[in-house]
Amino acid sequence: MRYLILSVITFCYVFEWCKASVCFWNSGCPYNYFATATPYNVVRGDIRDSRIKIKSCEAVSIWGLFRNGKSYPDFEKVKNMKKVTAIRNYLEASYKHGNCSLCAQDVENLRYWSIEDTFFNKSNGLTNEGYQEMLGIGKRLKQAYPKLLENPKDAQYVINVFDGDGALTEDSAKGFVEGIKSGIQYNNSANSFLNIRLCNKKGDSNEVIESLKYHSSSDYLILKDRMQRRTGISYDLTDEDILSLYNLCRYSSSGVDKKLSPWCALFTTKDLQVLEYIEDLYNYYKDSYGTPTNEILGRIPLADLFGNFERAKMGKGKELVAYFTQSSALSMAYTALGLFKDKEHLTGAHNNPERQWRSSKISAFSANLFAVLNRCIIDGEEDHNIVFYINEEPLRSICADGICSWQEFEDKMKSFSNTSTYCNNFKV
Repeated sequence: MRYLILSVITFCYVFEWCKASVCFWNSGCPYNYFATATPYNVVRGDIRDSRIKIKSCEAVSIWGLFRNGKSYPDFEKVKNMKKVTAIRNYLEASYKHGNCSLCAQDVENLRYWSIEDTFFNKSNGLTNEGYQEMLGIGKRLKQAYPKLLENPKDAQYVINVFDGDGALTEDSAKGFVEGIKSGIQYNNSANSFLNIRLCNKKGDSNEVIESLKYHSSSDYLILKDRMQRRTGISYDLTDEDILSLYNLCRYSSSGVDKKLSPWCALFTTKDLQVLEYIEDLYNYYKDSYGTPTNEILGRIPLADLFGNFERAKMGKGKELVAYFTQSSALSMAYTALGLFKDKEHLTGAHNNPERQWRSSKISAFSANLFAVLNRCIIDGEEDHNIVFYINEEPLRSICADGICSWQEFEDKMKSFSNTSTYCNNFKV
């Protein structure tokens, strides 16, 4: 009998502890992978620590693609997000009537949630956090390569408006340039691969088709049911409501302050993984392996990389070439390089949690892909090698130990130099 009482007490203690542990406000490690709206601090490394140092070698040129920093939601998202904020009143009433399974503190945090006016008024503009992300990248790069970037008189900054608002990428570039503190003006002129944003990619409908398929899957239907029961509100949540609540969660969270939005309390980790996969599906077909043209488009910036390093190898190149763009250009470059490629296509029929294509990790805000050309003097002979980095971490899958000899680099990149920048010349 004594053993039974002790067991019941232990069970009650564990039950109460578990109940408290599912409260969002005091959860130790909440899920913070939000597809392309993932904060950079969640996925980044630090080039000052991760830089591969090679004996008898020094960096002579850096080339990179940089996605825009964290942005405000666009007009369409803002319109729907404003509308759905009214759910707070229903949640409070639902909680008082015992129909809501959210924790008291989470409901209270939502009740008193507020945000700066610019969040809803500065559609698709760069946030202060986004500016700080880009400024930080510039600072760390300069600290990692002080000799190269201390006074790069020939450095070239190119604003490449790939597909969207030019002010967003331009302001991102300004943050980066301030971090470098070189005193050089960036170049906002047209460049060799501006035309790729104008291409009409065949097969784009798949980006919607596969996403819609997944909306009919058991994963998504369970998410809807779980949210309905979790909130306990009297009306049915629509797909648009769920997406807007998700956007409130991810856009009003802060990676710099390491503080997630109280709106994230509405979702379980499994819910967030389902919503992450929906966006992965969309981007996979829009910008990556799901549509063959993307691989061809991705060759265009890589041809620019090869050309710049070929000139730098001959002593005629630039110390720094930086292109500021949106996530599409990065995704296409990954595709052309054969990176993050799954054995089977992503589809709406099945969510593979072990998939390599994860937009949260490779296309987050301020995501970047850059390469460093090193000149080496070994036994009196000059040689060159190249190291690739993604989000300030070495990209080891391209060459052994992450270091490509010049021959390996040339074998991989030279064929890209023949890629046309005009869409009507593409053959898929």
